[in-house]
Amino acid sequence: MQFGMGFVSIAAYFLSASAIAQGADSAASTPIKVNPSTAEIRLGDKKTFTAGASGIATPNLVWSVVSTAATFKGALGTMTSAGVYTSPADLPTPNTVLIKVSDSSHSMIFGTAAVTLLNPLPAIASLSSTSINTGLAYVIDLKGTGFLAASQVVWDGKPVPTKFISSTDLQIGGTSALPAGTNVTLSVSNPDPGTKISNTRTLSVLPPVAVQVSPDKRSIRCGTTLDFNAHVTNNADQTVDWQVNGKPLGDSILGAINAQGLYTAPALAPNAAITITAVSKADPKASASVGLTLLNPVPAIVTSPTSLKIGPVTFTVKGTGFAKTAAVLLGGTALNTIWVSDKQLTAMGNFAAPLGGAAALKVVNPDPGAIASVPMVVTLDLGTTKMAYADAVRFLEMATWGPTPASVAHLQQVGRDAWLADQFSMSASAWPDPIDSSEGLSRLQQSFFTNAMTGNDQLRQRVAFALGQIFVVSGVKDTRFAQMVPYVRMLNSSAFGNFRSLMDSVTLSPTMGLFLDMVNNDKANATKNTVANENYARELMQLFTLGINVLNQDGTPVMGSSPAYDEATVKDLAKVFTGWTYAPAPGFASQWKNPEYYFAPMIPFAEHHDSTVKTLNFTTPCPITGVSAQSDLDMALGCIYNHSNVGPFIAYRLIQRLVKSNPSPEYVSRVAAAFNGPNRGDLKAVITAVLIDPEASTEGSGKLAEPVLFATTLLRALDVTVTGEASGIAGQTEAMGQKVLFPGSVFNYFSPFYHIPFILPPTIAPEFQILNAATSLARANYVYRTVNNGISGNIRVNFSNWEDLATDPAKLVDLINQALYRGEMTSDQKTIVITAAKAATDMHTRVRNAVYVAAAAPQYQVER
Repeated sequence: MQFGMGFVSIAAYFLSASAIAQGADSAASTPIKVNPSTAEIRLGDKKTFTAGASGIATPNLVWSVVSTAATFKGALGTMTSAGVYTSPADLPTPNTVLIKVSDSSHSMIFGTAAVTLLNPLPAIASLSSTSINTGLAYVIDLKGTGFLAASQVVWDGKPVPTKFISSTDLQIGGTSALPAGTNVTLSVSNPDPGTKISNTRTLSVLPPVAVQVSPDKRSIRCGTTLDFNAHVTNNADQTVDWQVNGKPLGDSILGAINAQGLYTAPALAPNAAITITAVSKADPKASASVGLTLLNPVPAIVTSPTSLKIGPVTFTVKGTGFAKTAAVLLGGTALNTIWVSDKQLTAMGNFAAPLGGAAALKVVNPDPGAIASVPMVVTLDLGTTKMAYADAVRFLEMATWGPTPASVAHLQQVGRDAWLADQFSMSASAWPDPIDSSEGLSRLQQSFFTNAMTGNDQLRQRVAFALGQIFVVSGVKDTRFAQMVPYVRMLNSSAFGNFRSLMDSVTLSPTMGLFLDMVNNDKANATKNTVANENYARELMQLFTLGINVLNQDGTPVMGSSPAYDEATVKDLAKVFTGWTYAPAPGFASQWKNPEYYFAPMIPFAEHHDSTVKTLNFTTPCPITGVSAQSDLDMALGCIYNHSNVGPFIAYRLIQRLVKSNPSPEYVSRVAAAFNGPNRGDLKAVITAVLIDPEASTEGSGKLAEPVLFATTLLRALDVTVTGEASGIAGQTEAMGQKVLFPGSVFNYFSPFYHIPFILPPTIAPEFQILNAATSLARANYVYRTVNNGISGNIRVNFSNWEDLATDPAKLVDLINQALYRGEMTSDQKTIVITAAKAATDMHTRVRNAVYVAAAAPQYQVER
């Protein structure tokens, strides 16, 4: 109900009405009294009023609230029947109301109380943030109660612009210039009527927002993930936006990062450095970045060839993780690789026979993060072959300085006959000239091993070395390069000729002339009491051609026969070899006892030659007419050459040097028959007979590899690389008991008839004569140096292929078995080598341990 009267008028009205009522109605003696009669109430508060009246026994009170003005704005509040007044939410105009109470039975009897409504008491319950950052824009919500549209936030006693959100929410904003560490007091002030300041809250001013990202300086492989963490300091908002090289969340080329910081590297490394950045959502100016190195992925082969033929190859490798610059390696050799995709490569190159018959095929991704795939095994495919692998290896052990993977494969493909024909037609390796006349033999020894390791004329060299162990000269006496190299060249050039021509060349060699005293051997002189020197005459028959006893064609002595020659024959043959001196050096006149010159055969001087008639007392006496030095020499050498002993003698010794220590008489007889064939003394025929005889390829008795052959065979079996000269080997073989070009005497490095003591029946084993504790240790040391590349810087073994496959010790031993044992290693030997391999977890060490144990074993050092 609204009234047009003012507060005073309406009060007078009520008083007047009360008085009239009292006079008219005696039942009511006094008006109703309201307690309290006046009150101040803040918006949103409640207050209970009570009322009482005289003369009314049980008043039926009715409560109401009315404005004090005839016209007003806003709600006035509410009253309950119990007298509880609830103020309105908003302040009315005017802000005073009357609380009226009347008796429902006597409507003119009532009472009032005057209430002044005041703005509510503001209270701050919380701040949306208790801190701000200096220099950073902020918005703070003040949560609480009693907030009005006219409420104002007070900042350290000064009002600041305030946004009213609701009666429970005020908002302020701005950018603080206060220094970090400042604390600001916030309160809320409500205006009149009833102005009031709320409680206070403290707002802290923090340093600028900062971001930290971890981990830093990390490397990951393409295709993998890495979880990054961001920590925002000086702000409660820990959320960040992630970027890769400035791109929100990255992309497929640079890699992608999700909202939680999980980075997924791309499939391939991009041509750019990678930077991971976290940007604070609270302050986009605040960020942190870390560098990330992307490494090429780990390649994996899914499909590839399992076997290849020797020669040019082109094939496809499929898998995953192939970098654009990936390379396919086959047996440790990089092939020309074409990148098709990260899942496919095309490889082109040349496939050489691999060490042990199997090559590791792998894909190598380069830096950054160079890494190789798990190797696949590729075996050698020779198709249809003419020789079995073990037979080819055995043949090359006899006919060369040792089989190599390539030479074995070649022999298997072409066959023995074609191989021999090719070797017989091959020119001799070159031998260097001396630097000067005083140079020693070291460089020539080095050349010997260089040719042995790298020369194509393998059979020629082996035969020449064998002949050199029959027609012995030695650096013990022929100490200079110039003295020895012509003889070495002569043996190599004569190796495939006729034995008769070889006898001529040896006899007239100034190297031999010096060694066995034929050079300057003068005829007997009674006045001077001198006789012809017998050295060469004796050794030519005893050690070079005939031997001591008359022989059967199978090399066995003829029972009950006389010696092959007598002492008178030695003396007469010595006379044949008188009157020979060095050839004159170019540009010099010839004279008796020319100065030393070794690059031409010796020449005769008639006046110093014994021209008497001589007789060689063989089974059939052989007269020497004494016509001239040359004719005497021709006749004498012819007599010896045609002696029946020469065939079996040479057959036996060549078999010993090339094949076995104890050839059967039948074996000797077959080779002697080749010597005595239609073209008597044809060394090609003899060598062929030695090598292709059934006994040569029969597994069983063989011979201990003499140090020189042991050294070269091991190196070639391991397919070493020789850069320049094969230095260092000569010193190793010397330690093992065989100093190349330095046999201890005219009897060679060891006697062809030496037999191992205390073994019955006596077993001929020439090479064992130089085997003792010291030389046995030297052999083991040589193997150790070989597998660890300790012979010289010019000789290197590359085990990378085996290292790639050595994760399986049994597979490694299979490779060693093929390379060193012709695939014929016994199960016990395999067990020993596998145990040695398993002792090391590092593949480099594993391979070397296994090879050392296998190559140092007696079973490897004895050729079977």
